[in-house]
Amino acid sequence: MKPDDNRRATAREYLVGGTALAAALVVNQFAGRMADAAGENAYTSPDLLLGWLPHWDTSVLFIYGFTFLLAWLFYAGFRYERRRAPRILWAYAVLVVVRSFFIILTPMRTPPDHAVVAGDPLFAIFGRFLTFKHDLFFSSHTATPFLAFLLFRGPWVRLSFLAISLLMAATVLIGRFHYSIDVFAAFFITYAVHKLEAHKIQRVYELLTGVRRD
Repeated sequence: MKPDDNRRATAREYLVGGTALAAALVVNQFAGRMADAAGENAYTSPDLLLGWLPHWDTSVLFIYGFTFLLAWLFYAGFRYERRRAPRILWAYAVLVVVRSFFIILTPMRTPPDHAVVAGDPLFAIFGRFLTFKHDLFFSSHTATPFLAFLLFRGPWVRLSFLAISLLMAATVLIGRFHYSIDVFAAFFITYAVHKLEAHKIQRVYELLTGVRRD
């Protein structure tokens, strides 16, 4: 797939997409803190799949694998989807807001014996502002690359994001960062959010940007 050099998004589109994502991340902060507070007083949940899976320390993949994902997502977006980059930012804003709503509605306590990430320097500087201890339903590590798989158009780029999504799903399960329902639901909810955004919420994007999307 060749870089999309022929047409460029407008500054207004970038402003709308970037502002929407920034606002969504602020919402995520408040929702994550609420989920953490509620999760401290919640019970852990039995999980049949976790009982069968091996239990390994996957904290390195949890932190640095997700960091690589974000770097690849931004690079691929501006390299291969330059004209659609603001729309991708907008779609992620919608996903973040929807997930914030879910983690408030479903407070749960992190599975016992989960891998520890609190002492990692990258997590302390960056990661703790994106993810929280008890923000469980649904898994953002799984949903983030899966939405990229749905949004991007280049076959090998899409497959790379699908592979990362599956890797992150395994990472959070084996490391006991999530329950299995958090991971499996992430695929279905993300797909539903993608369709909702494409068919309904896109009208808000078009109204704000004055540009009809592809």
